[in-house]
Amino acid sequence: MKKKFFRTVLALSISFTLSLQQACGPTKMGSTWTKETYQDRGYSKIAVIGIGKDLNARNTFEKDAVALLKEQGINAVEGILMFPPGGTEEIRTAEDYIKIIKKNNLDGVITMALINSKETDRYKPGETVYVPSYYRVGEYIVRGYQSFNTPGYYTTEKSYLIEAILYNVKGDLHKGKETMVWTGQSSLLQPASLQNASESFTKRMVNQLITDGIIAPK
Repeated sequence: MKKKFFRTVLALSISFTLSLQQACGPTKMGSTWTKETYQDRGYSKIAVIGIGKDLNARNTFEKDAVALLKEQGINAVEGILMFPPGGTEEIRTAEDYIKIIKKNNLDGVITMALINSKETDRYKPGETVYVPSYYRVGEYIVRGYQSFNTPGYYTTEKSYLIEAILYNVKGDLHKGKETMVWTGQSSLLQPASLQNASESFTKRMVNQLITDGIIAPK
């Protein structure tokens, strides 16, 4: 019974440590690229678009990113308001998207998309746990220790690679025009929830964009 209890305590401890590492993890993207000729970095209105079939995930990522950008003085809007999920009959071609961009006075677009996910089996070695115990020797209470060895075990960890891209859509916009000026990728290891994943990624993305001077209020 005691061994089962301490195995449970150990498992909870490991889970808490992983969650703490997530919360205190990196605050920047894992890798980034910026176009060499990119200069005009002030934006008056940026749409943030989550790409994917999961509507709940899209809403969550867009809302979190927009909120963080607004905190930095960037006028940002959720892309789902202009680009509905699955598209519509009116939005089919590049020209259709250009019309929406111009109609909404957008000069920047940020997309976020899951580009890879994988599962990895990792072996967690057992540990020796020392637990204090008390017993009587004559008139005295003596403290000793009992040791319990927890067995090693395999656990499956899932990681997600998410990519963000910034498009500069200022000025003359036409089909075939190269507008991508920045991209960044970041991995999330075993996020505790969708909200946790969104908060972690969007925080890294916005922090990178602001501290590197990739975007600024206009």
